Amino acid sequence: MPARTGVVPTSELARVSEARYRAGRTRSQALSRQASGVFPQGVSGAAKHFDPFPIFVASAGGSHVADVDDNDYVDLLMGAGPMLLGHGHPAVVEAIREQVARMTNPMMPIERSMLLAERIRGHMPYLERLRFANTGSEATRSAVRVARAATGRRLIAKCEGNFHGSDDTFLVSTHSRRLAGSDARPEPVADYAGLAPDVLDGVILLPFNDVQAAVEIIHHHAADLAGVIMEPVAFSSGGAVPATREFAAAVRAATRRHAIALIFDEVLCAYRMGLAGAPAYLGVAPDLATIGKAVGGGMPLAAFGGSAEWMEAALGTEAGARKIFQSGTFTENPVSIEAGLAVLDVLENEPVLERADAIAELMREGLQRELDAHGEEAVVTGAGSIFQVHFGAREIRNRRDVLRSELERTRAFLLGLVAHGVLWPPIHPAVTSGAHDEDDVELLLEATRAVLSAAE
Repeated sequence: MPARTGVVPTSELARVSEARYRAGRTRSQALSRQASGVFPQGVSGAAKHFDPFPIFVASAGGSHVADVDDNDYVDLLMGAGPMLLGHGHPAVVEAIREQVARMTNPMMPIERSMLLAERIRGHMPYLERLRFANTGSEATRSAVRVARAATGRRLIAKCEGNFHGSDDTFLVSTHSRRLAGSDARPEPVADYAGLAPDVLDGVILLPFNDVQAAVEIIHHHAADLAGVIMEPVAFSSGGAVPATREFAAAVRAATRRHAIALIFDEVLCAYRMGLAGAPAYLGVAPDLATIGKAVGGGMPLAAFGGSAEWMEAALGTEAGARKIFQSGTFTENPVSIEAGLAVLDVLENEPVLERADAIAELMREGLQRELDAHGEEAVVTGAGSIFQVHFGAREIRNRRDVLRSELERTRAFLLGLVAHGVLWPPIHPAVTSGAHDEDDVELLLEATRAVLSAAE
């Protein structure tokens, strides 16, 4: 794309951002080198790494974190979503402290987990039956198993660019920058090595937010489709793009017509888009859903559930040959359960969501205003307390639009923000919390002005 008049070239933006980033983070760089002798790539998980090296965090509180080089940051990563209340919320800290003193993990049922499940169901009545898990990946894996067992079918349809965790089925056309097929008829691509050799045979791709094409694909494969899984807001690889109500309604109608399980992956959205869950803002209820991240308040906690009919068909006492296996040493962990109860106590009694959403809206509006003022062709996407910036585009509807934008310019801009004290790593959309305030908005906008001016 030709350079725009008065706009800092991408190469210069990247050079200045990286130079400033390196200059203030010598301890993080040294630790990254040291960690490379223990962890591949120097990290214990792919999402923790970004070039030239990640910061090493030393402490966190409220809406800020500090690194080992004593740099302070407005945190817009927020643990990749879980810290909806902010870091170190007193109610959550106290609940964890008291529970650790009582017991940590008996690997047996506890009464408090039933209480948490009932309270969640009180807000999300479509979760008539649910089970707890540790991570979103476990939850989505189990939901898909329920769909396959209950229907006796094998295929799973997912939206291109939607992220559903680390199982083989979900690492198809999620992170890859390779595209196959057309916009209306996408074809699956394996994102990584090491996946099951036949994984592509079990996945059908839908074009996100394309009503007509998605419905036609569902109808075509209906006889073999066990479930359709989708993110209400396509997050990490999807660019923080909400599903439209029209798209959700059309997919709901098509799946119901063919007795296909509709699965909402609400792991990132749970609580963050409202305690009532996706049906409240999309207008349709799924057969199955997964929740996580904010549900545990920073502790590992997720869940999957849905209608009694679907859940009992695959997990109930009468399931018989259709019964799936779902368990885990740390599921229903008492420490995570208490953290989850504390989170709900706060959300039910304080305007956390309203604050998080209002601050995110100020950040979205301010970012777009600064981008326009600097002559950038860029758009800020998002909903609620979720947002992302995309350079080289004026509209982002799905993963293909993300890949057609100026990814290197976006990466350089976000690295520059980190260098200027805003923790928004170039691998993830931004999220706010109830702890963020107007001062954080101004810090973000000051950093944005400095980065777009390529100020060293």
